[in-house]
Amino acid sequence: MRNKEIIQIAGLSFLTILFFCLSFPPADLGYFAWFALVPWFILIIRVKKYVLLSSYFVGVLFFFTELSWLRHVTYAAWLLLSLYCALYFLCFAFCIRRAVLKLKLPIVFVAPCVWIALEYVRSHLLSGFPWFFAGHTQYRCLPVIQICDITGVSGVSFIIIMVNAYIAWLIAHCFLKEKRNEKNEEIALWVGRKHEFIYLSYILPPLFVIGALWYGVHWLKGYKPYDGPVVCLVQGNIPQDVKAAPSEEEEVDTLRKYYDLSVCIKGEPVDIVVWPETMVPGILNINPDLTGRKIDYLSQLTVVQLAHELNANLLLGGISLFLSEEEQRYFNSVYFYGINGKLLDRYDKIHLVPFGEFTPLKKYFPFLAKLVPYSVGLSPGETPTLFHLKTLQDQTFSFGASICYEDTVPALLRNLKKQGADFIFNVTNDGWFHDSAELEQHLAIMVFRAVENRTGMARAANTGISAFVSPDGNIYNKLTDSEGRQKEISGVLLNRIKLVKGDNTYYTLYGDWFSLVCLTVTGGIVLSSFFKRLYT
Repeated sequence: MRNKEIIQIAGLSFLTILFFCLSFPPADLGYFAWFALVPWFILIIRVKKYVLLSSYFVGVLFFFTELSWLRHVTYAAWLLLSLYCALYFLCFAFCIRRAVLKLKLPIVFVAPCVWIALEYVRSHLLSGFPWFFAGHTQYRCLPVIQICDITGVSGVSFIIIMVNAYIAWLIAHCFLKEKRNEKNEEIALWVGRKHEFIYLSYILPPLFVIGALWYGVHWLKGYKPYDGPVVCLVQGNIPQDVKAAPSEEEEVDTLRKYYDLSVCIKGEPVDIVVWPETMVPGILNINPDLTGRKIDYLSQLTVVQLAHELNANLLLGGISLFLSEEEQRYFNSVYFYGINGKLLDRYDKIHLVPFGEFTPLKKYFPFLAKLVPYSVGLSPGETPTLFHLKTLQDQTFSFGASICYEDTVPALLRNLKKQGADFIFNVTNDGWFHDSAELEQHLAIMVFRAVENRTGMARAANTGISAFVSPDGNIYNKLTDSEGRQKEISGVLLNRIKLVKGDNTYYTLYGDWFSLVCLTVTGGIVLSSFFKRLYT
């Protein structure tokens, strides 16, 4: 390979890595996403050799950079997950070249379909990793993300990728000469001045953008939220090294800290107080005589006292235990208590994190259990739980709860909304990742769950970021200290859940229909490219 080609590949790859990284937190410059992939798209078509290798290189460096928060947990997972996710960049380049160069299809239509198909596969395969979608970069741009109530976040990703492909295509038309010789036949096909789709390639991408913006502006103009229950989110900022292997004294200190923070609002009219994931150190669902642990007695007494003292309902994250003669199973749960201190209901986390909360194939490979940060593996819950809250104003609301990364799984929150949830809580302990960008990224993803289902959401996080999100996706309140910090601080956040009247959204009813269409189209394109090779 000539030095000129090496410089070209390296330069274009670096630009895409830089711009796409800047699109996500911590830089959080979402407007970069609209052109971040242009250099890479040009590279995919213009360069004939080492395209797949360079695309994989782009993916590895992007994910390795953005997943740097995983180093706080395990370096091995940081590297392996980066290498795995980068395969989707390689697959994207492969599919684009098959579609554009073999089938002569326009890149402005092929690229967004393939990208959405691969985002969908990545969000489901191997338990799923629905992180770093192109659409997530736009969580603060409210007019753009309103189409999520029809298409889900994939609709936003689709438009972003289409715009990137459109810009790259226009650059090709302006600066690349069409010559049908052997050397640059591929460029000619991509430029495609005589292609039957030439006029659609010019017109449709701008129309897609205008249509999405029109829908977003129109919906926001008619948006009239109303106030729901008064919620108090408690953020205790317990370090993860204390959480991972606490002494009895540290468990008591954790319980006391969350109790003390909660009683600070005594006298305020509060409907429900929310503690983050696993912040109750004791087990609440069984008789403490069975365990004989002091912390279990103390936790149960504290919870009852807190409900009475605040005259408020409680939603508390903790571990629950199922005992039988044959086995004992632990669950990552949230407990719902009434104002009388009575345990009313419980939800057990359904979507567990592999090697974080359970060990895949542990039965066949026992040594893998050492990779789980808990002393025992957790069991998954079976069904979502719909809680019923009676407010101080004698109103009744139904709500659901998601734990940790469950708010990144659209189907779980869709099911809660379809069951009748008026709003949804997320309780999480992101203390594993300290004050890294993971905290902002996690919150950004939750914004799309609110818009997709048009439901208000509130998030209680142990180390941050605790926040309220309205049905239009606006993050209208965050816990912030006097110095403006939102991470690794303690405090309480008091506000009302915002709600909106209306039936279930199209997305709530029909889910990832748009992604499935893109997946089907992509599969047809790839298969057609191979059949054409066989029969031509």
